[in-house]
Amino acid sequence: MKTFKLISFILVAFFVTTSLSAQKKGYNIKVTLDNYHDSILYLVNYYGKTNQIKDTAFVKKGAFVFSGEEALKGGIYLCVTKERKYFEMLVDQEQHFSIHTKNDDFVGSAKIKGSQDNQDFYTYLKFLEGKDKERKNLEETYKNKLEDKDAKAEMEKKMKVINTAVIDYKEAYIKENPNAFLTLILNASKEPEIPKELPLNDKGEPDSTYIYKYYKAHFFDGFDFADERLLRTPLYASKIKKYFKQVLLQHPDTLIKEADEIIAKAKPNKETYKYCIWYFTYETETSQIMGIDAVFVHLVKKYYETGEAYWINETVLKNITERAHVLDKLWIGKEAPNMIMIDTLNNLKALYGLNADYTVVLFWDPDCGHCRHEIPIIRDWINENGDHYGAKVFAVCSDTNLVKWKTFLRKNKIQQWNNVNGTRSATKNYHDLYDIISTPTIYLLDKDKKIIAKRLGAEQVEEFIKRDYKNKAKKKEQQTEQKE
Repeated sequence: MKTFKLISFILVAFFVTTSLSAQKKGYNIKVTLDNYHDSILYLVNYYGKTNQIKDTAFVKKGAFVFSGEEALKGGIYLCVTKERKYFEMLVDQEQHFSIHTKNDDFVGSAKIKGSQDNQDFYTYLKFLEGKDKERKNLEETYKNKLEDKDAKAEMEKKMKVINTAVIDYKEAYIKENPNAFLTLILNASKEPEIPKELPLNDKGEPDSTYIYKYYKAHFFDGFDFADERLLRTPLYASKIKKYFKQVLLQHPDTLIKEADEIIAKAKPNKETYKYCIWYFTYETETSQIMGIDAVFVHLVKKYYETGEAYWINETVLKNITERAHVLDKLWIGKEAPNMIMIDTLNNLKALYGLNADYTVVLFWDPDCGHCRHEIPIIRDWINENGDHYGAKVFAVCSDTNLVKWKTFLRKNKIQQWNNVNGTRSATKNYHDLYDIISTPTIYLLDKDKKIIAKRLGAEQVEEFIKRDYKNKAKKKEQQTEQKE
């Protein structure tokens, strides 16, 4: 009896080992492309919003073979021709398969062997092509009849039938194939379906804000931030970008909260975690929207200075933290750094010594063409409205040539400004202090020297002063009414 058990164990172990060794390792993708006369084909994968060449194949016996000893990371891959035409394929568990298609009809002619994922994918793509053809035929049929209300209504009805068919196809596939890679993609690509009936607000009226709230709350339904396969599709980057830039209110507090939540959801996978931290860091550092640099500073403090962004080398870490430290002092609402510089009479003049309800801090250069355009705009507005709003200019010239500086002041009739020379400063380098990368750079400060706005155009100075002035007047009026 004991001998039988031992033999059985040996046999089971043998068969398991044999089965494992027989499994195909790595990847081997054979592509036959009719009507393609070049000898080279590229295998490219998505990564966020970029593309990366993963492999190159040369024609051999009429076919291209992409192969490697290590399996490919799951995702949507592209076969790209020398003419930059391409078709897509799904790569997940099945990595030994073949595709036979035509260079002038990638989808319609595709025949797949050895990959159920890609058979399903191309069946879906062919279905979409058919529905798209129906849609175009409808548009062509009705293009000259849209002024006819009945014809327009009929076309919209038929369009709705087509759209419903597409939705039903997706839902049926998802239901029948819950664990398929295509199901993951279809779920991730869904747009929220807004309920037709709106709830009532406190006044008993339809809540007009409900649509936005619902759309925002359900935008990422079915989207798995920690699934690395999605990172290698066009969906991951585009969906986050749309949410971050189009759906969310572009306010630092909102963006900080949402970025942290997305990063936390991506953290279970190191690749998605790295990507989300990189994406939000890059987008907020390079954003042209005023005040978004506060989000960048937050990200650096939370993820880089704490060692969470462990993949960053020392040089990059040093540069990014130094920049964050500069911007950390220049948030909207923070007190602007003081500057003490030499004026045209060789006297020291301090920014904080200037008594004004609004201070326009202008960094400029006499040889800067854009400065020559912007300065007269500021001058004319200040001359006409400065006294009314209590606005003054603190103008910092970046040129070392004193003659050129003073000549410009006289020629442009701005001698009455608080003019100082940045190269003759009693404080640290103003370029670093105010993050001056180019001229002109304009900051707007309130009477307490707190930053109201920054990096303005000359015409925006008036806009921001008037807006702030109006808001303060309204607030003062409300306080007076409350006292009475």
